[in-house]
Amino acid sequence: MRVETPKELYWSRLVWPILWPVLMAQAALVALCLVVGLSGWWLVPSQASWSATFFLLLALLVGSSLNVAVFLTLLKQRLRAREQRVEAALGRVARTLDAEAGEAPDAAERLGDPRATLVERLDVLARLLEGQVDRWRSELDARRGAERRLADDLEAQRGRLARLATGRERAREESRLKSDYLHHLQQVLTPLMTSVGDVLASDLFRRDASEAERAAVQGLHERLADTAVLLENLGGAPVSGSQPASHGRVLIVDDGPVNLMLAQQVLERQGLQVSTATSGADALTCLNKQAYDLVFMDIYMADMDGVETCRTWRSREVDYPDRPRSVVVALTANAGDADRRRFRAAGMDDYLAKPYRPQDLLEMVKHWLPGALNQGKGA
Repeated sequence: MRVETPKELYWSRLVWPILWPVLMAQAALVALCLVVGLSGWWLVPSQASWSATFFLLLALLVGSSLNVAVFLTLLKQRLRAREQRVEAALGRVARTLDAEAGEAPDAAERLGDPRATLVERLDVLARLLEGQVDRWRSELDARRGAERRLADDLEAQRGRLARLATGRERAREESRLKSDYLHHLQQVLTPLMTSVGDVLASDLFRRDASEAERAAVQGLHERLADTAVLLENLGGAPVSGSQPASHGRVLIVDDGPVNLMLAQQVLERQGLQVSTATSGADALTCLNKQAYDLVFMDIYMADMDGVETCRTWRSREVDYPDRPRSVVVALTANAGDADRRRFRAAGMDDYLAKPYRPQDLLEMVKHWLPGALNQGKGA
């Protein structure tokens, strides 16, 4: 295969693509002049001069030849300058490659051989490509490692989710079992409370039992009522949502911590200001600090029962004439006619039988403090 020399390469790729449009334009110009001259002679033959036309065409040809000669001269100079710059650049590249490869003594010889220069360039390009391929391979390995770590993390997350789902199912099962236990306890407790209430209401027990026996049975009935309230609130529906704060102040007096806690939570959810006392003495201490609109008073307490506490409460209210009279509601599991008369005589306004539901407590508040609940709901 014949290899073109640099001059042939420049002529075929640089000179000729520029020269032939110029020659074609010049030939078109000459043809145009001939057409114009012949047209003039044909239109006005009497005034035409063959010598003038000949010299005109000759001047046109000479001018065109001079233009082409000038163009070729300038092109030759520019090509020579371009060739010198290319050869200088190739020389610098060759010397740089020779210096890197440690082959400086053969630089001039290789510079004269275009094929050796091409081979060296191909070697440099091959090394660059190898380096780029190595970098791509490293990046690919890093991405694969990241994907493996991500897959491991996803698998770990799936494991945690599976454990959480198992724990949730276990919690649901435990909750169902606890609900069943609470329901079973309620079923067992209901007839027991009925039996104790029947014993308290029987004439034989009232006639033959001593005061200590009656107090013990009454205390047992109170504790059973507290337990029934606890079971009903644990297994029952939640109380309606909380309301904005109102102006109703309520005092709950009960030595049973379960009843005390549940009643306080129910009333505070309705926005009432709730205070608590676990004995009659604590209740009277609360009276000395502030006034209360409504007082829920447990009847059977250890140190001072609710009836005696209410009598003392009413007597001390006289010392605070600027305060309104408190509404006192008895909390009792024994609400017979004789007990209600005794509550009235002590100054109590109403009673709430145990065990009571949260809704029963709210109905009592709505009855005696309608303004407080209405303000809370309307706020």
